[in-house]
Amino acid sequence: MASFTMRNDEVTAVIDEHASEIHSFKDNQTGIEYMWQGDPAFWSGRNPTLFPMVGSTWDKILHIDGKEYRTGNHGFCRRSDFTCIEHDDTHVLMELKDSEATLAEYPFRFTLHILYELTGRKINITYTIKNENDREMPFNFGLHPAFNCPIDPQKKYEDYQIAFTNHETFEWLDTKVENAKEMKLDPEALAKTIIMTDPNSSEACLTDGEHGVGVSCVGYHWLAFWSPNAPFVCIEPWHSHTDFEEVRVPFEQREGTIMLDAGRTWTTAYSIRIW
Repeated sequence: MASFTMRNDEVTAVIDEHASEIHSFKDNQTGIEYMWQGDPAFWSGRNPTLFPMVGSTWDKILHIDGKEYRTGNHGFCRRSDFTCIEHDDTHVLMELKDSEATLAEYPFRFTLHILYELTGRKINITYTIKNENDREMPFNFGLHPAFNCPIDPQKKYEDYQIAFTNHETFEWLDTKVENAKEMKLDPEALAKTIIMTDPNSSEACLTDGEHGVGVSCVGYHWLAFWSPNAPFVCIEPWHSHTDFEEVRVPFEQREGTIMLDAGRTWTTAYSIRIW
């Protein structure tokens, strides 16, 4: 698969057609790489798009129209080859359409566009999903970007924390943390995934106080953090969520499932900025 580069005087970013993942986001002056490089010894993913499922259902099956479908954890975008339909130094536009392979996992026709736009030290990413069916289309959607930790190779994992732009309340192991503007990186808690509901912040940042990466989360109902005892941290804005407990309802009735009318489009966006 091909990769496509965006660049300006400050930063360079590379987008790959496989899974439409950001393979690199570097500071031109320092050479620091901010994106996790997908080392399979820990996790081969980088920043997959979660569609048409976030996580998995309780029984690992999508129950749609009385039939059973199996799409795997986080859906099929992470395994799919996109097609680049536009690119230059400032933007890359990727496309994924349904196929025999996707229809076997999820019985709906769709067009998914992912637009990457580079502005200064920030990548703005816009997702547009079109329902190509003559009926409503249920789906889940979320993002899963992973960042090197430490970002600065001269520092250690323990030098970093998550900083919020507003006060947040969340569960940390068996403790409820209230009105916090920062969260330390506890490997045990992060290995189990920390999930916030309706975050107050506009951005969550992984930082050592000098260098950092900020992920916008405005409009997302859930914000997850994951690091499986590995040298990276994921900051994940979700519109939908994995099943937290046993749920036995059709796919379209699950909490977080989005319903899109026939022929209509749905759009969401977020951004990644570095310093």
